[in-house]
Amino acid sequence: MDRRTFVKGSAAVVGASTLPGRVYAQAAAPASIRFGYAITQSGPLGPGAESTTLSQYKLWQKRVNDAGGVALKKFNKKVRIDLVGYDDQGKPDELLKLTERLVQQDKVDMILSPYATHMNLASAPVVNKFGYPVILTTSASARLYELAPQWPNAFWSLVQPNEATQPLSTMLAGLKKDGKIKGRVAVINPTVQLGVELSTAFVAAAKKDGLDVVFNKNYPFGAADLQPLIRELMATNPDALIAFSYPPDTFMLAEQCQIVGFNPQILYLCIGTPFPGFKGKFGNKVNGILLYGGLDTGAPGLDAYYKAHQAMFNRPSEAGAVSVYGCLEVTQQAIETVGEIDRKKIRDAIANGTFKTIWGEIKFKNQLNVDPWAVGQWQNGEVVGIYPAKKSGAKPLQFPKPAWS
Repeated sequence: MDRRTFVKGSAAVVGASTLPGRVYAQAAAPASIRFGYAITQSGPLGPGAESTTLSQYKLWQKRVNDAGGVALKKFNKKVRIDLVGYDDQGKPDELLKLTERLVQQDKVDMILSPYATHMNLASAPVVNKFGYPVILTTSASARLYELAPQWPNAFWSLVQPNEATQPLSTMLAGLKKDGKIKGRVAVINPTVQLGVELSTAFVAAAKKDGLDVVFNKNYPFGAADLQPLIRELMATNPDALIAFSYPPDTFMLAEQCQIVGFNPQILYLCIGTPFPGFKGKFGNKVNGILLYGGLDTGAPGLDAYYKAHQAMFNRPSEAGAVSVYGCLEVTQQAIETVGEIDRKKIRDAIANGTFKTIWGEIKFKNQLNVDPWAVGQWQNGEVVGIYPAKKSGAKPLQFPKPAWS
């Protein structure tokens, strides 16, 4: 069965008005820029991929096409975006086959990121081999400190394990120094690559910073009940629970901590915490919960983006989706800087540029984002960025976490 979907841009942009300057023959310009993707649309990671990533591809396409398209200055013309997509079913082998199909059979102009760390890592060598510059938007791994420079066409936008966890440890050490907590920390994670790596990095930082890691265990990804684990860690009387969780267990932990009556002064739930469904399920009880990533709620263009997202999907956006959309803005700006679909030049534009986006300023060094958001928090019903504290729009930590009730 062919799982391909082909999403054409708005017909309204066909023949969009040309840019000022020299006029080129119509035939010289491409009719559209074809972006291909293979992304998880089925299986347990499908809902997260749709919320964070796939929806953003569709929204970006619509907004760009409604504005006339991507400006190609070589041709003094704006051209629409077309999307060619496949379901990789969350299987790395399937992703690799589909990526090669996008390149060799569909002959797309550009490729967009898959979803989840293991899928991004599987994709990087392939897109690099074919010379397609791609910003991989949902991946963090300690392996990237070594591997990222080896894949010059792959860029990594998210905060990596050391930079994601050191601010948490520093924060807790500061609270301990100020006498606000005892410095007792419980750490849990699912047995998936990112969860393991974040936990490892955090525990190392916590011990270095003089914190007492009183509990440190993992659990199977897809576990049906985490109450026994919560009760076990509760017995160690921690000030903080740091859970490097994935979306299904993030929701479960928030619900089951309430069931067993556990409300630590600091609660960090990693992935899925900013999803609209998380607030939809727990309401104002989300306030005070810490999470991976963050954003500047006052960033230029963010309000207009939120309105467009609500209009298209009839639901709010989320911080992870904002980061993906911001990277699509980087891609568009790089193409427009080059003025044509020359992937080598586009790659160099991404590598050397500094880009203003709804996720803030983005710049890459050695293929990694120089200054991504590391830690966010639900405050007053919205996700804000709190660390790095020096970033534009960073908010102070809300401490302690309010009661569940």
